[in-house]
Amino acid sequence: MVSEELRRKFKAIPESVRQANQSFAIRVWRALSWLQRVEQAQDAEDRFIAGWIGFNALYGRLDNQKRAWGDREAFGAFLAAICGIDHGGRLRHLVFKRQLPILRLVENRFLYDKFWLDPGANHEDALHQKVKALMPRFNAHNPCPILQVAFERLWILRNQLMHGAATKGSSLNRRTLTEGATLIGEFLPEFIDIMIENGQTKDWGEVCFPPIGATRRNKGDERS
Repeated sequence: MVSEELRRKFKAIPESVRQANQSFAIRVWRALSWLQRVEQAQDAEDRFIAGWIGFNALYGRLDNQKRAWGDREAFGAFLAAICGIDHGGRLRHLVFKRQLPILRLVENRFLYDKFWLDPGANHEDALHQKVKALMPRFNAHNPCPILQVAFERLWILRNQLMHGAATKGSSLNRRTLTEGATLIGEFLPEFIDIMIENGQTKDWGEVCFPPIGATRRNKGDERS
């Protein structure tokens, strides 16, 4: 499994390097555990939820007053940072490869935050313009603008699931959920791998709910 390969790659990093950047080590270790759960999951709901938790393990952070950043601000900053150290263009390649499902997410009015502010309004023109503006960016060097929009849409889907606003197994959003779970399942290991290769010394911000007590002696392999 990819999670096992990445775990071996992570453990091959010298312990002194992992100990020197606890934020990096904890994020990657936690995300790897949830990536393994994604690989074991049997349905779209489980894959999506486990995938988002793994993603959240990477992007969640505290501010200077020890308060958690808002999700959109935090994952926006993370996506900008991960794109900045993707020296091999792996995210750009994956974004281009997954162009159609990403565009379907973007044009889905049920994943458009303004739709829920006024469900009776006509949002088709705005969505069409968003898709039209985004399409040329698939050939651009920097995939971050596309990832920002895609994960904004996935965040709405995440809210629907995690706040009890969806029925398990429902046919209403089955295609959207399946494609969303697939996208997270593809991007999460890329994020982790890029961090392992190029983010060992980068400042990823202070992690939320850091391990306390005995596990602090070996945070790179913490289990909380």
